[in-house]
Amino acid sequence: MMMMENGKVKNPRLERLMEICEPFPYETYESIDNNRLAVYSISFLSENNVPVTQEAVTVALYLMFPQKFSLVGFSEYPDAERVNRTLLQLGPKYRNWAVGNKHVGYSINETGRLVTEQTKKLLMNPGIAKTKKTTPSQARTLDPNLEVKEIEETSLFKAYKSGQTENLDEFAIWELMRSFPNTPKSALAERLKRMMESARLSGRGDLTKFLDWVKKRFLDLFKEEEQRR
Repeated sequence: MMMMENGKVKNPRLERLMEICEPFPYETYESIDNNRLAVYSISFLSENNVPVTQEAVTVALYLMFPQKFSLVGFSEYPDAERVNRTLLQLGPKYRNWAVGNKHVGYSINETGRLVTEQTKKLLMNPGIAKTKKTTPSQARTLDPNLEVKEIEETSLFKAYKSGQTENLDEFAIWELMRSFPNTPKSALAERLKRMMESARLSGRGDLTKFLDWVKKRFLDLFKEEEQRR
């Protein structure tokens, strides 16, 4: 609802966003991909009791991360189309980090919450998000050391390391994959590929062997993707 104040149009929703969305220094987010920043913004708006509409996400991303979400050639305005493409990538068909659409609004799922926590750490410690730009594969990996740490903390890896994998419950694999039973196989395959790459870049042969075991043990999760190759 628009209001007038001193002859000027006043927008309470915009004022609220400008009040809570302080801009981050560019160096804190330059190495973080747009998808993670969008998940962070959805969570941030929800935590601040702001309706998570596409418009609100667009403005929030522009206010907090202007150098990634401003319109090219017109930096004083947000790039709504870029935000729209980013939100589409967060859906179940792709990343599976969030649900919703421009008509009903957005919310993050359990996997999205894990990504949000990771993104918060990266924003507070920007140095860990920077990787050496020597090869395309390295550029695609946000932070192999952080990924490795997350793998090590899963119950599935701990069970594998201790040799006690006989009585694993179903949750163990989904904890590792940061996904759910209805997650598309293509997304699961991409997640496994990313973990394998992080293990390789970190020089962790033990993790590589573990992930090879995961691929064989839970073959049905990746069977469809494997048949396409």
